[in-house]
Amino acid sequence: MKKLIACFAVILAMWMLTSILIRPASALQQQADASVPVLSDAHAEPDVLSLIERSCQNCHSLKTDWPLYGRIFPFSLLIQHDVQQARSHMNLSQWDRYDDSEKSRILAEIGSVVRNRIMPPRRYTLLHPDARLSPDEANRIYRWTQTERKMLNHSGAGHPASE
Repeated sequence: MKKLIACFAVILAMWMLTSILIRPASALQQQADASVPVLSDAHAEPDVLSLIERSCQNCHSLKTDWPLYGRIFPFSLLIQHDVQQARSHMNLSQWDRYDDSEKSRILAEIGSVVRNRIMPPRRYTLLHPDARLSPDEANRIYRWTQTERKMLNHSGAGHPASE
């Protein structure tokens, strides 16, 4: 029995090593671009922007920091799926490409999911505890989304009205 367990452990270790070595970076991983700013042309205070970068940008932007375990099957499939889904809901690196109505819709969604503690998801914060938002941090993001939506709704160009 011990030989069988040892044999299984060796095979498992070889499989994991092989999957790391032969798994090419996905198209999503190749899109990563740390130079692209998040929320370009939004009016977020630096502390709010920092919270969003810490808790949201890893999945919802092109600034994804792909972990080593993200190259191991089946984790790679799960992570790539999650990031693809997250970017399809909103991509903070493409904020300036959204029109005002789309920005307003996304801001409403951000406010709702953050305030109701849906985002960041628990399975993500288990592996990335620094991404957790305290109630105060979630409230600061929520208040920013409300202020940003008001600015968008009161200006035709998506910028504060000039005086």
